[in-house]
Amino acid sequence: MKNLYNLYFRLKNKHLLLFFVGIGLWFGGHSKNADSISHSKKPASFIEVNTAFGHVFNTNAFVEHIPSYQAISLRYARASNGSTWEDFAYYMPFFGIGFYKPFFVNNPGLGNPFSIYMFRGNTLKQFTDNLGLVFELNLGLSMNWKPYDVFDNPYNIAIGSPNNVHVGMKLYFEYVLSRNFELKFGAEVNHFSNGSSRKPNKGINMGALSVSLAYNFNPPNKGSLLRNPPLFKPPTDFPSHLEHDVKFIISSRQTEFSTKGTNLPSPYVDTDFTVLGLAYSAMFVRGYRYRWGPSARFIYDESSNAKAWRQENPADGLWYDRVQTAPFADRLSLGLGVTGEISMPVASVFATIGYSVYHKHHADKPFFQVIGIKAYLQENFYGTFGISATQFSVAQFLYWSFGYTFSSVSRQRK
Repeated sequence: MKNLYNLYFRLKNKHLLLFFVGIGLWFGGHSKNADSISHSKKPASFIEVNTAFGHVFNTNAFVEHIPSYQAISLRYARASNGSTWEDFAYYMPFFGIGFYKPFFVNNPGLGNPFSIYMFRGNTLKQFTDNLGLVFELNLGLSMNWKPYDVFDNPYNIAIGSPNNVHVGMKLYFEYVLSRNFELKFGAEVNHFSNGSSRKPNKGINMGALSVSLAYNFNPPNKGSLLRNPPLFKPPTDFPSHLEHDVKFIISSRQTEFSTKGTNLPSPYVDTDFTVLGLAYSAMFVRGYRYRWGPSARFIYDESSNAKAWRQENPADGLWYDRVQTAPFADRLSLGLGVTGEISMPVASVFATIGYSVYHKHHADKPFFQVIGIKAYLQENFYGTFGISATQFSVAQFLYWSFGYTFSSVSRQRK
């Protein structure tokens, strides 16, 4: 069983890429199905160029020497055209793929990274026919980093692997310049890390102001559609109800060890530890767009309070790294929190904020956060991917899970 875990986690970056490709195929298939409902409207889409100017947050000793950055992003998305009631119930959602390239000022050894990411968003508020407020989540794979190396790059404690997860959020105003052109301006935050799958992994957290220019193909008059009675009204008999989400979490991580009295030359020992968990959320559903409720999660973390040391083997005279896990009770934690979800067709955005009331892991803080995407694979069966972190900045592990929603209301009515 352990060999299967090791094989899986060696291939996880490939699986991560396949995951995003799969999400893209689901998005594409959904847009075709939605557009086929009304032949009177052509599919809507847009291309966009974005530029950002921002600050690298001083969250570890390495990035304190990187005061700022600039970035460009090229994007393509399929957009709602007002041909289905879902377009109005979910406030004209859109989904697409983008290329992101940051340029760090005074780059001391991060390499020349870029990322390919999926993005998903919708309108939060339409103020006038020409001006709206939009929320967006980005999730992708960043590549071409120059990671930590004990000889060649020993000071880079922020990035421990050449490929990392890219998580971003945006909140911006969208202003219609003409029938085809839009100006978008607002703020964004980005996080890069490998989810502690390889140490060191202090991560990089960035915030910026951004400006975009988008060209729309076959654009609907979104402002008019959202500010007037909808062409296709969502079903009015939507019942308020309670849903129960149960999910099984599977991941892995590495941890840092003390070098004091252990003969270890570095706190980073290349050992993968299994993370398993069971999570439950009672979700209040009052409408189509939002779900929220109290949640609990039970985590088994093999890295919790593990010990490592370097020891000479008298049989061959060589030195080896030894790792010993903590007692079973020290590997367990129980967290309570609140989970919220922005529901959209095919894939939704979710986040959890919580506190571990039973917590033995000395290296992790008990205050934790999870952010990710959730995609239903069948009627009530879903998969999620995201990052679990502490203190809003330190990654614990990549958040892979499969779950089931127990509900008295069919998802076909949502």
